[in-house]
Amino acid sequence: MQSARLLPVRIIAAPRVTLAAIGLITVAVTSCSSSSATPANPVAGSCLSSAAAPLTIVVGERSNVPSVQFPDAVESLITTAATRRQSITLIRIDGKPEVFHLEKFSTSDQNSGAITDDINNYVTGVNELLHGPKMHAAAPQADVLTALSLAAAATPTGGNIIIIDSGLQTVAPLEYQVSGTLMSPPRDVVEFLRAQKMIPPLSGRHVLLSGLGYTAAPQPSLDQSERENVAAQWKAIVVAGGGCATVDPSPNTSAELPGLPAVNTVPLPKPPTFSNCGTAVLGDAGSVGFQDGLPSFRDPAAARSTLNRLAATLKQGTEQITLIGSTSTEGGDAFNNTLSWNRATVVKAVLVSLGIPGDRINVVGDGAHYPGRVPDIGPDGQLLLAQAEQDREVIVQLPQCQ
Repeated sequence: MQSARLLPVRIIAAPRVTLAAIGLITVAVTSCSSSSATPANPVAGSCLSSAAAPLTIVVGERSNVPSVQFPDAVESLITTAATRRQSITLIRIDGKPEVFHLEKFSTSDQNSGAITDDINNYVTGVNELLHGPKMHAAAPQADVLTALSLAAAATPTGGNIIIIDSGLQTVAPLEYQVSGTLMSPPRDVVEFLRAQKMIPPLSGRHVLLSGLGYTAAPQPSLDQSERENVAAQWKAIVVAGGGCATVDPSPNTSAELPGLPAVNTVPLPKPPTFSNCGTAVLGDAGSVGFQDGLPSFRDPAAARSTLNRLAATLKQGTEQITLIGSTSTEGGDAFNNTLSWNRATVVKAVLVSLGIPGDRINVVGDGAHYPGRVPDIGPDGQLLLAQAEQDREVIVQLPQCQ
């Protein structure tokens, strides 16, 4: 009989180092399944392959994220990989992700009952490793992109990859703690990484993304639109690399596992403050954010709630109001000037519906030319992810405060 045996490899260039066998595991361990009742086909509805396929499980058991909740598909895929003598690889997400190659299941038994016992014992060993300290973060910060690249390298074409993490990377090139990155459009994230040749090569791989956008204290909780955008960013990265991707929407509100290395918290967009004079900014990363390339709100209810606060302030006076639309640089003036004007016009329409006279409101579309914007093009002509998102805004101008 065989239990799971570790052959760890650190990052990509390090040589294989064989550890002593972890020993036969005979104690019962908690199932990887998050549900007590495993569905008949836990990979149904996802792009995961139920055929004989190599399996890589990428685990973010680290600070600022809920303790790992394994999707139902994990248990089934481990068993399938073992039964079909396929490779299983585990990868730990932290500031320096580490790869653990497991020896493939094998047995010298001939009796079907004994073989079944051997398989069950092997699967139990994999479960023990997944829940054990080797998968707990060992280095500060979180590098999800490197972990995904390692998974691409470790998983042959046709294999399955399951990633369980919040997706909030805190090291370059995707530093979510930098203002603007969290709500950058997935298209921009892909182009940013492609320009640096950092899209993981995932052609033919089947990827399940689980836990994205769910956090634990001290990391502030993301709202629905923020979670959805993080999930869309990582799905777009997988697809850009040639893989198929499914997002597991299951919520995870568990507490973090204590005592793990520190990870930077990602500040969330602050709600704008309003007064009856001066300038206020309706940032695209906040509640009054727009769908990528469109003059329609990502979250109409949240946008109306914020604009209702603005309208209440504006009703205290009769001054003229100017709404200035601003965009990032890519797209060209013909597109950006129109888009920025349309977005400012949409904000005006909501304010009018909330009781602000339309003749008090002037609309300007400055596109990529608003004087207060930040440079969003790098020295090599590439779009700077966080800066571009900061330039997507609608500015509310009232007379200067005395």
